[in-house]
Formats: sequence, structure tokens, C-alpha cells
Amino acid sequence: MSKSKIIKELANGSIDTQTALKRTKVLLQELENEGILKWINYELEGYPDGVSLPEYRKISGQLYGSYFKGSIASHMKYNHVPLPLGKMPDENQQILLTTEMTQGIEAIKRMVEDSEKNDTRTLVKSVPADLYPYIAHFNNDPYMIITTASVELNMPQILNIFSKVESVLLDVLYYLEKQFGNLDELDIDVGSKNAEELSEIISHIQLIYIDHSVCIGNNNKIKDATISSMINE
Repeated sequence: MSKSKIIKELANGSIDTQTALKRTKVLLQELENEGILKWINYELEGYPDGVSLPEYRKISGQLYGSYFKGSIASHMKYNHVPLPLGKMPDENQQILLTTEMTQGIEAIKRMVEDSEKNDTRTLVKSVPADLYPYIAHFNNDPYMIITTASVELNMPQILNIFSKVESVLLDVLYYLEKQFGNLDELDIDVGSKNAEELSEIISHIQLIYIDHSVCIGNNNKIKDATISSMINE
């Protein structure tokens, strides 16, 4: 049996991730698999507040900024350089340097494209000014004055979001094709399976996206704390 068009197009990159998500959503409607449909909707529309993100959407970054350092009489100015974090606790560094990408897949794609057009080739998370004294505190320099700070996100990790999503979709589509035949009509005949078979198919699809670390739950939630709340501790 020749491969379904949707599989071939996704595998060779001739359709974008958003289109593949929409088509897979149409195919899965009849199975009423709430878990993966919820994941597809989140990837299309964005993850709402209170929903734990898959690990592949938690992006690390490097802290950059500008600052003065030294005594009042003699100081040096540093512009857009990596900002040292000194002895800041590792947990706090993780909170500061990690960004959760909650946007829908198309919004992320446009952000990446805009960064390429502007020749920045990076995405940036701004750091609130009220955190500057906290960062300076852990550098043991009372004369360090930070004027700007931002976290430049790891672009390969951002691009990996698309790869992860497409990998899940390909595995799901391959499995659906194996169970129901060609998928070109974006329709599957659930009537050809009995209740037990359908239950097994749904369970297998559930395992596919859980195995890809896209389980929707609270187990991977970063600690509910902000660094700003720790400044005066």
C-alpha cells in the first residue's frame, strides 16, 4: 500500500506543522481521544495559564546585559555581554534562564521568521528591572550597576519544537494508516472496528504522545515562584 499523501507531505516538509496538526485533528475526531485532541488544540492555539507545558517547550537561554562595575572613581562599562550569575542558587538560575513557550505553533514560526528577517537569529525574553539588584547581589560587587538585562533563548531548542510535534504526528499517522488504510480523504472508518479494537487503538495513540514527553499534566511544572519574590529574602 502506498503511503498516504498527508504522511508523505509531512515527511518531506512540503506542508507546515500547523497544517499537519489541523489534518490530524480532523482524522482523530471520530476516535474521541480527548488527551491527544487537547494536545493538538494546545499546539494550534497556545497553552493556557495553569497547563503544564511539555518539556520540549521549556527553552533555556543565556543572560546578557549592560552594566557598570567598579568604584565610583574608577569603573568600567560593559555593553551587551554575558551577565555573570555569581553564586545565585541553581534553582533560581533555572527560573531566570528558562522560558516557557506557550504560543501556538504558527505564532512561534512567525517569531522565528521575523528574527531571521531582522538578522537577529534569536528570540529574547526581557528581565524586569526590579531583578537587577538581585543579580548584582550574587556577584559580590556593591558597585555593580546593571542598566539592561535580557535572556537570549536557545534557537536550536526553539526549532526543536517543530521537530518534536512533527515526530508525534508522523507516528500517529503511520499507526492510523496501518489500522484504517489510506488517509487521503481525511476520514477513518471507525465502524470497521469493534469497541475493544477501538479502545486498543486509542490506548496506543495515547502511548505515542506520552512516550514523546508531551503528556499533559502537572508533573513537569516548574516551581510556582518568581525570583522577584526572593530579592528581599
